[in-house]
Amino acid sequence: MPESHKKIFISAGDASGDIHGANLMYCLLEKDPHIDFYGLGKENMKQAGLHCLHDMSTKSLMWLHVLAELSTFLKMKKDCICFFRQERPCAVILIDYCGFNFYLAKAARKLEIPVIYYVSPQLWAHGPWRVNKMKKLVDKLLVIYPFEKPFYDTAGIPTTYVGHPLFDEIYKEGVDEDVVSELKKQFGETIVSFLPGSRKQEIVRLLPLFLKSAAQINQMIPSARFLISCSEEQNFDFINALAKRSTVPYKIVIGKIHEVIEASSLCIAGAGTVTLQIANYLKPMIIVYKISPFAYFIAKPFFATPYIALVNKLADKMIATELLMYRENYTWLANQATQLLYDDQKRQSGIHELSLLMDRIGKPGASERAAGEILNMLNYSERRK
Repeated sequence: MPESHKKIFISAGDASGDIHGANLMYCLLEKDPHIDFYGLGKENMKQAGLHCLHDMSTKSLMWLHVLAELSTFLKMKKDCICFFRQERPCAVILIDYCGFNFYLAKAARKLEIPVIYYVSPQLWAHGPWRVNKMKKLVDKLLVIYPFEKPFYDTAGIPTTYVGHPLFDEIYKEGVDEDVVSELKKQFGETIVSFLPGSRKQEIVRLLPLFLKSAAQINQMIPSARFLISCSEEQNFDFINALAKRSTVPYKIVIGKIHEVIEASSLCIAGAGTVTLQIANYLKPMIIVYKISPFAYFIAKPFFATPYIALVNKLADKMIATELLMYRENYTWLANQATQLLYDDQKRQSGIHELSLLMDRIGKPGASERAAGEILNMLNYSERRK
């Protein structure tokens, strides 16, 4: 291998991180073809050219909570550290997945390998006291939300806001209008979609609640029909088993999340990135985050933000209906949904606020900007040697 080639280690642990990692890799290679990528990822990153030390396709779980997987992750950590020592990559790029990536950051810093964190963990929401730990672990933060920069600047961490790579993916994929038309043809114009997330623990908390609310919505609005988004095919049987208990007319759609959102009159979703996808298509939404009463009691003093939905956090006001729920309050959910379906003024007001937000943040180019920041940092380091 020519000496001019750069070795970069990159690590992503979940499906969204794998997509963002692949897009970043493509942009880095466009700017500098002499880069070889090694690390942890899934299918998208492998297709982008990753020399995969471990395939993360079966490891996107909260590993610290699963003792049965501990030996697997200890071996992953050992193999990554061994790679750092033997190959001395010019940088370690970490994407979200803080439970494991923090260990890699610590190991890389001990070996004086630059650490760049892209899509940083949401310390501003549920762990502001960990910002000092982050400061010790990283050389550069590339953040995806504008409010993150002042948060980390205050802590003295070199930080650049690059935008959200989700909009790169939306821009690249587009919407299949034929699928949207077919869904509307099958189910009519009053479609309520349920987007309970991709992790089984999220689905089991939210989908039964959503379906109970659907029964009440259907009583008040008999024309309403329901779509259940199944973002990953391996979750279909699990979702189907939960949905079978419901008597409302529904359809489970595998993938096609953009088409499901675009076809919908209203989206009911869990908190997280999906709210930005819904906002991108200017669809009214209700966001629910459900935890147990005990977890609510323990966690409430540590909430560092008044909002659970990203769209509300980004707007710094309530532009989408949300509720942190510790009881199955499906009647509240059904009533809120009915209001948004019936009250045109309330719908249009929410859509207008989403439009203003998307004008501000919903632009592609984050992956390219992140790649530029990374190469500038690496080239500056090389010049100083």
